[in-house]
Amino acid sequence: MKAVILKDQNVLEVADVPEPELQQPDDVIVQVTTAAVCGSDVHIKHGELPGIPPGTIMGHEFVGVIRDRGSAVRRFTPGDRVAVPAAVWCGTCPSCRRGEVQYCENGGVWGGGEIFGKGLWGAQTTYVRVPYADVCLTPIPEHVPDEQAVFVGDVFSTGYHAALEGHIRPSDTVAVFGCGPIGLGAIISAQQMGPRQILAVDMYENRLNLAERYGAQPVHAGSNGDAIQAVREATGGAGADVAIEAIGLPVTFQNALRSVRRGGTVSVVGLFPTPVEFPLNEMAFYGVRLSMGLATLAHMERLMGLVASGRVDLAPLATHTFDLDGAVEAYDLFENRKDQCLKVLLKP
Repeated sequence: MKAVILKDQNVLEVADVPEPELQQPDDVIVQVTTAAVCGSDVHIKHGELPGIPPGTIMGHEFVGVIRDRGSAVRRFTPGDRVAVPAAVWCGTCPSCRRGEVQYCENGGVWGGGEIFGKGLWGAQTTYVRVPYADVCLTPIPEHVPDEQAVFVGDVFSTGYHAALEGHIRPSDTVAVFGCGPIGLGAIISAQQMGPRQILAVDMYENRLNLAERYGAQPVHAGSNGDAIQAVREATGGAGADVAIEAIGLPVTFQNALRSVRRGGTVSVVGLFPTPVEFPLNEMAFYGVRLSMGLATLAHMERLMGLVASGRVDLAPLATHTFDLDGAVEAYDLFENRKDQCLKVLLKP
């Protein structure tokens, strides 16, 4: 079968790889019908995450159809359509029992190498072995297309986690910094919590337009603009109750931190490839609460229900689609934001 692999730093290729086989009784084999390219895939391509060697299969966002199952799998049978989380968890370790499945001692991220992935192959390929199937997989309702279901396992789940960690209340003003796919997922999620207003901060017009379509107020953060001042003006000088950092840049973190009101909350889900300064000497006087870390993906069935009901439409996130042989071009389009690209899907 073919797969998108990391050939060398900054170099990807589509190559032949062996098909996976069942290894444990709780495994299934999923035939990938749709995968997606993520910003962290680009970090991997550039060597910004450790422990991911050449030859690694890329990708962690995917949906598909079960083709085989282990003897212990009870919830699923061959032919079932399933959404797969970006990272799997065992359900039994201390972290899982605490409800912190993102820190599972036995799970890992697809294509994350030995450190982050515990050896799990990536998903931009034809077949993937999925462990802990009964614990992690989410059924896809018949009428929900791949083009929406593929976002439930990462984009929507991570955005929802960001909103939850912000402890958004109905009277709050929420500022989302970075309106890429995760930021848009956070906007969609925050809307479910009934805030007074959501401010979408970004420098790209197409992203702001989509954020506005999802009910947010656009705030332009151009290279010469002052995002902090713009948020404070939009909130009558008080600052946002909740700020969500959804892109992983030092400047957006600082802007989020300095845009929130005294006693407000900053929820960080962006992945930072470089260290970030935290001005504790200043922030201690403001009582700002900071939440950060990996996102839990354990809300997938709830979020799939929102999509299935029609309450949430994730289809606008997918702007381009390629077959697997076009993956190198797809990465170039996504990484360099060509043709107003927001999210690229791959069809093995």
